[in-house]
Amino acid sequence: MQLITRSLAAVALLLVTLAPRSASASPDAAASPHAVFPQTSFQFGRALTGTVLEHEFLLKNDGSTPLRIANVLLTSPLVISSMPASIPPGGETTIRVRLDTSGLRGNFPGRINVLLNDASLPEAVLSFEGQIVPLIEVSPAPAFFLAARRGEARQASIDVINHQPEPLQIEEVSHMRDRFTTKLETLEAGRRYRLTLLLKPDGPAGRHSESIVLKTSSRSQPTITVAANTYLRERVYTFPDAVDLGTVRLTDVDRDPNLLERLAQTLMVYQFGGSDFSVSVRSDLPELDLSSERGPQRDRFQTTVRLRRDRLKPGDIRGSIVVDTNDAQFPSLVVPVVGSVLP
Repeated sequence: MQLITRSLAAVALLLVTLAPRSASASPDAAASPHAVFPQTSFQFGRALTGTVLEHEFLLKNDGSTPLRIANVLLTSPLVISSMPASIPPGGETTIRVRLDTSGLRGNFPGRINVLLNDASLPEAVLSFEGQIVPLIEVSPAPAFFLAARRGEARQASIDVINHQPEPLQIEEVSHMRDRFTTKLETLEAGRRYRLTLLLKPDGPAGRHSESIVLKTSSRSQPTITVAANTYLRERVYTFPDAVDLGTVRLTDVDRDPNLLERLAQTLMVYQFGGSDFSVSVRSDLPELDLSSERGPQRDRFQTTVRLRRDRLKPGDIRGSIVVDTNDAQFPSLVVPVVGSVLP
C-alpha cells in the first residue's frame, strides 16, 4: 500500500512538471499588444474624377500593452488624414485614409501597409479600391485606329459619355477633310453621343495621325481631343513600311555566331487580289543579305533580311531595300532600312 502511494505521488509530480504554464505564469507572453482590423478592404465603386474620397479603418487593441503604429506605406496619391501613434490596451481607434481622384482614371488598386509592434501581426495590409470615371468618358478610348486598302470603305466608332450632372452638348467637330470624314449621332440627348470616322477609299496613301477636336458645352472640359490614326494601303504594299535592324555589337556577334540569324528581319510584299505576283529585291547596303520566297497563294512574297558579318563595320546603317514587281501600276517600292553597329 505504501509503495502504491509513493508511485502515485511520483506520477502526480511528473504531470505537474510536464503541464504547460498558464498565462499568469508567463507574463512576457501575456503582456503584449494584439491588433485587430474588423475590416481590411474598402471598395468605393465608381467615382467621378476630381472627387475626394475618405474612409476610416477601425483598429482595435485586444492586448494588454499599448499597440504602436511604427509606419504606414500607401499607394500614391493616398494619404493619411488622421491616425494616432498608439492605442491603449482594450482601446480602439480609426485610421482615416483620403484619396483625391483629380488626374486619375480607370481602376485604382490602392494599398495601405500598416507596420505594428504586434509580433503576431507586424504588418497589416488594407485595400482602398475602385474605378475612377472621367467627367466626360470617351469609350473605348479617345482614339481611332483604322486601316484599309485603296478602294475599300472602312469605318469605326467611339462613344462620348457624359457623367456630369449637367447635360452635355457637342457643338462642333473639326478636323482635316482630305483623309476621312466624320458623323456625329445623338444616342441620348445630353448624355451619350457616337462619333464615327469614315476613311476615304480614294484619299492619300500611307500612315497618318491627326487630331479630331470636339467643342463641347462643358465648363470643365470645353474641348475633347481624339486621335485619328489611319492607314490607307495601296493595292501593292509592304509590311512593315520600314526595316529597323536595331543595334548590333560586333563583340556579341563574334561571341555568338548564331546571333545574326536570330536578328534577321522579315519583310512581306503583298498584291491584293493577285494570282501571279512576282518580285525581286535589291539594296544599296552591302552588309545586307536578302532572300525571298513566294507565298502559296501567289499574291505575296516573304523576304528575309540578314546582316553579313564579313561586311559589318562600326557605324550607322542608313539605306533602303528596293522591291521590283511585275505590277504595271506599282513597278517598284522603296523600303527604308536603319540600324547601328557598335564595336
